[in-house]
Amino acid sequence: MTFRALFFCLACAGLGKANVVSQAEHRNVKVGDSVTLSCALTEPKDVLQVTWQKDSEKSHNNIATYSTIKGLKIHEPYQDRMNFTSLVLNETSITFWDTRMDDSGCYTCLFNAFPFGSFSGRTCLSVSGLNASVHYNISEGHLIATCNAVGLPEPTVTWNNLFNSTPTQETVRYTNGVVSITSKLEINNTRSISVQDLTCRVNNVNEKIELPVKIKGEEGSSLLLLMITVPLLILITVIILIMVCRRKRICRRG
Repeated sequence: MTFRALFFCLACAGLGKANVVSQAEHRNVKVGDSVTLSCALTEPKDVLQVTWQKDSEKSHNNIATYSTIKGLKIHEPYQDRMNFTSLVLNETSITFWDTRMDDSGCYTCLFNAFPFGSFSGRTCLSVSGLNASVHYNISEGHLIATCNAVGLPEPTVTWNNLFNSTPTQETVRYTNGVVSITSKLEINNTRSISVQDLTCRVNNVNEKIELPVKIKGEEGSSLLLLMITVPLLILITVIILIMVCRRKRICRRG
């Protein structure tokens, strides 16, 4: 048997025996929590390097690597919020601090072992949360209010008052489970809207958010009314005081 054939047989034998065990096939946490993902070889091997990858739609992106020769490396954008928490080459763990929704997805751990090649395991992470914002554009009495929501699980977006209009909605579902929703509401007569009359309501199974649409024009009108009313009241008060003083003087003279 040639050396090449012997090497191939050894590699096949190694691949047949060793497996990678993930700590959990799927982890669920909330935004801001810490979470640890772990993998281990069922049989010890001469591991040269451990690599963690995040699966994307078309590729696997390296996020962290560790070897006894080159040390550890954390790739952007995970620096300062993720690190290895186990530096044993046959067992590996990475911990995320202050998790974000975009951390959701599946991760692959790779053990590069000599002379057998790489052994891989896989674990998935879901980071539940809810973010929302609202803004508007107004021109010649015509208002377009836009409410954006990003969440996991999938959020719903509603308006407390439609003002005889029908909102339009766009939904984008990402491969990591996060869902983005944009709702637009067009109102032809903005005079019917006061400061608190229009509110975007966003919720999923974990959270609820209410975002009032505060129209600056309405706030400006209220401020203008206040600026007119206060001086007018002061003027009336001064006139009354002057009249009272004059009457007192007339009474004294009489």
